[in-house]
Amino acid sequence: MKRTTCKRQPLFILLAALFLCLCGCGNPGETKQQTKAFPADTEQAATQAEPKDTEPETDDFGNDLPEETLSPETEQTNDSETEGFVLETAEHPQDIPVTEIVTTDSVNLRIGPDTKADVFQTVRPRTVLQKVSESDGWTKILIENAYYYVKSEYVKDKPAPGERTGFLIAIDAGHQSKGNSETEPVGPGASEQKAKVASGTRGVSSGLAEYELTLMVSMKVRDELQARGYEVLMIRESSDVNISNAERAQIANQAGADAFIRIHANGSENSASNGAMTICQSPSNPYNASLYPQSKSLSVNVLDALCAAAGCARQSVWETDTMTGINWCQTPVTIVEMGYMTNPAEDAAMADADYQYKIASGIADGIDAYFGIQ
Repeated sequence: MKRTTCKRQPLFILLAALFLCLCGCGNPGETKQQTKAFPADTEQAATQAEPKDTEPETDDFGNDLPEETLSPETEQTNDSETEGFVLETAEHPQDIPVTEIVTTDSVNLRIGPDTKADVFQTVRPRTVLQKVSESDGWTKILIENAYYYVKSEYVKDKPAPGERTGFLIAIDAGHQSKGNSETEPVGPGASEQKAKVASGTRGVSSGLAEYELTLMVSMKVRDELQARGYEVLMIRESSDVNISNAERAQIANQAGADAFIRIHANGSENSASNGAMTICQSPSNPYNASLYPQSKSLSVNVLDALCAAAGCARQSVWETDTMTGINWCQTPVTIVEMGYMTNPAEDAAMADADYQYKIASGIADGIDAYFGIQ
């Protein structure tokens, strides 16, 4: 019996050791899983992370981008970097001498003369501000009863009536004497193609071709703007040209135009249709959506002022991404459809020189309003 017991005892010990080994193997697996989900140094790593850069992002020209274009990282504030800049209030602001200035680009207004100071507000181009003084590349401005600062390179004095505005306006008289059915991309890099330039419509009463009417009005707009101190670039001053819609936009781009005004006349199968409208890109334009706010503002201002001056019906601002001459733009743009050549009465009115002067004056008024010039 003892010999039998001795033979079984090692086997029992071996089985017990194997059982203990198997039980112990589960613990390392659980420990590894816990380490992966809850690392011991997570909190320490978080506290030692580098702070995000609070310097505002800029475009290719060094201009501060508006807040809506900033990435989430740049919107974070590092308190240690903004320390020392406290909003300065103004006593008796009504007695402080100021001069009017105009912003030339989208720019941040800050509580101190430094790019590390907190941003009070981001303003768009052509915003009128009240200048108090200027020093070390920063302009001090007054808003209500507090002082703010803007980079001096992005503002300029608001011109007095009759003075040079410093703004360049490109004017495109729509169409030309002969259309061009050859195609070009509807936008930079687009696979979709459209005819380079259409022949346009024709007046049912006047017999004028659209390209003739648009040039008549465009020349009057040119003269009106020049009298108001604008520089003007005419895309064409003759009807015997061959300039595609994309090329017209590129001419305005290369000149660095502050606004691009494309003058057209409308047409409809319904001869009762009448009134003016303007056209710009949509907020989701795949080629130049960033220009939408300025183009929409330009379109609204021009449409409102044109209708007021000419006494015509106001339609609406049509937002579309189908226009080649808009999609290729790198400057704020609007297409002005000044009336319907398929409406006998409106066509006859647009053919009249006095009415054309009213249209030209209204378009110029709208441009003044867009740039904040009174």
